[in-house]
Amino acid sequence: MHINTPVISKEDILDSCRKLVSEKGLPALNMRSVAKQCNIALGSVYNYFSSKEELIMETVESVWQNIFSVRHDCKPGIAFTEYIELIFEKIKKGALTYPNFFTAHSIRFVGKTREKAREKMKNYFSLIKEEMLIILKADMKIKKNVFSPAFTEENFTDFILTNFISLLILQKNSSSVLIEIIKKIIYS
Repeated sequence: MHINTPVISKEDILDSCRKLVSEKGLPALNMRSVAKQCNIALGSVYNYFSSKEELIMETVESVWQNIFSVRHDCKPGIAFTEYIELIFEKIKKGALTYPNFFTAHSIRFVGKTREKAREKMKNYFSLIKEEMLIILKADMKIKKNVFSPAFTEENFTDFILTNFISLLILQKNSSSVLIEIIKKIIYS
């Protein structure tokens, strides 16, 4: 029999929550299951989270942070297409670590909590978009004059992100078609 080490911090509890979500899915997350997973009293969980909704929201944010921790993987001067492949693989790996997370967290919430969860997701995609734009602008291999007032770097990044998210939602295993489209548009 394995005895868990008592949890003493909020981050330790969130680590346990991520483990629960990974193993049993977001629906298994509640105050009692977390207390049991952490081997602490139920009241101890309430010391850090005032409600189940708060626990779930912070867990969702923690999972998003875990999935989107890409920034440290990017080397200076990375090509835009390399970056897209890198974050696609990173997020795909996150989707394997947290099965059904992308769909489960969107249907798990109701009312104000659903809006907060949607905002958290938007924030992470917004951070990815910002980083995409930085990488795109720094890519010296992009052909000159590809962008114009009618076709800006921002428009292109929006288009790529929308298609990127579609690939993830559709659980595609490869971003190769998207990469080929990018190459034909900005490098050829």
